[in-house]
Amino acid sequence: MPQPTVALDIAGITSPRIHRLYAYWQHQCERRDGTPPKRGDIAPDQIRGVLPNIMIVDVERDPLRFRYRLVGTRVVEYNGLEFTGRYLGEIGWPEEQDLIDSYAAVVEGRRPVFGAFAWELTTGRMGRCEFARLPLSEDGELVSQILAMEDYDFPQPDALPSGGQTTR
Repeated sequence: MPQPTVALDIAGITSPRIHRLYAYWQHQCERRDGTPPKRGDIAPDQIRGVLPNIMIVDVERDPLRFRYRLVGTRVVEYNGLEFTGRYLGEIGWPEEQDLIDSYAAVVEGRRPVFGAFAWELTTGRMGRCEFARLPLSEDGELVSQILAMEDYDFPQPDALPSGGQTTR
């Protein structure tokens, strides 16, 4: 089972895609006087090269839950599963609680969370997936959605065990 390594600092992330998305997100924060951007502030044509790796996650409260509103094509391919519209915690990944915890940290801290997962691939070598979770807020206070990204350092066919879906 993959284990996450969560670091609250972008410096530990090697993915150029994640750095590009984070720089774009920071620029949108600056335009809103330091508060997290709204989803409408995120212009797909400005981040076209990273769209296949992006997810938009809705934040629901009472109880706190996370629903995948949009899942990029590369994320779907690497997971071997289309999970748009599904709730985190109902998908069946062994590490779902770690994922829930990382999204909850974004909601509670109103700041980005970065990290990585590592696991053994079908080739026997270790694969790594770096991630970013960036808060979005419609009112400038509460986190209403999370702009998330996953970037993988291995070829997609190596991700999936024979005939099945990968664990994250």
